[in-house]
Amino acid sequence: MMAADHRGMGLEGKNVAVLGVADESSLAWAIAKRFAEHGARVFIGYQQKFFSRVRLLLDNPGVTGDRCDIEKDEEIANFFARFQNNPLDVLVHAIAFAPNELFTEPASDCGADAFCKSLTISAHSLCKAVRFAKPSLREWGSVITLTYQASERAEASYGLMGVSKSALESAVRYLALELGPKKIRVNALSPGPIETVAATGIMGAFLRNPAALDRQRARAFQEAIEMARAENHPDPLAVASAAWKHFQALAAKRCAIEETVSKEDVADSALFLGSAYSRKITGQVIHIDCGLSTANAL
Repeated sequence: MMAADHRGMGLEGKNVAVLGVADESSLAWAIAKRFAEHGARVFIGYQQKFFSRVRLLLDNPGVTGDRCDIEKDEEIANFFARFQNNPLDVLVHAIAFAPNELFTEPASDCGADAFCKSLTISAHSLCKAVRFAKPSLREWGSVITLTYQASERAEASYGLMGVSKSALESAVRYLALELGPKKIRVNALSPGPIETVAATGIMGAFLRNPAALDRQRARAFQEAIEMARAENHPDPLAVASAAWKHFQALAAKRCAIEETVSKEDVADSALFLGSAYSRKITGQVIHIDCGLSTANAL
């Protein structure tokens, strides 16, 4: 699919920080790359454990990076120090994590430690990133995070991770109130199902624990896995990847526009939220899902 033409969006020379880049397949990288393609200076934040993958991305024009583990205050402070004399225009928060049990176990059986870990990293980390970034955020700056429709309705395959996304969306609204007087806007993008390492990992968790499909009544996942297994893929990772593609196709059939959503679709929407064209939009969740969120849950 041809990318939309965004020439003239006024992003040339803007400073953009993107947190949560893990590898080339991540949504965070698709967004970072798109901003760089439109003339922005992009600074990506990553965990050291992903550096072997991320370093390959730093060869792209207009992109530099540094460690920024959201659980390490010193790394966060060092990352944002570069903007003290060169203000930040856009902050993209693409950080999320949950232990497998939140996806595969019934809600009543999920442990407090796993639940709190997910809330801390997937939701509170937005507040934390803003705390460190706000002294450097320019007037009319933009903060963007990533959520998912399981925040608004129970989606069997997403489990209690959906609660973390609900908390994230609530944080968006409160941060929008906090930063509004400074003319800084805060919004969330809510993509439909997209294949990433994290998404394939969720599918893999159900592959390793088939009983969880019945417990969670994750029927769309069950159908996708059965279709993938019938294709005789060589290893579990290939099965998980194929199953996720089938899941995307099943989701597309329930959309108003019967298409799947790509990383580039999400990146283009991030460009809009990072540009002056969205300057009066704040505290919102914008769905990029071909209308899936208007239909019944998967």
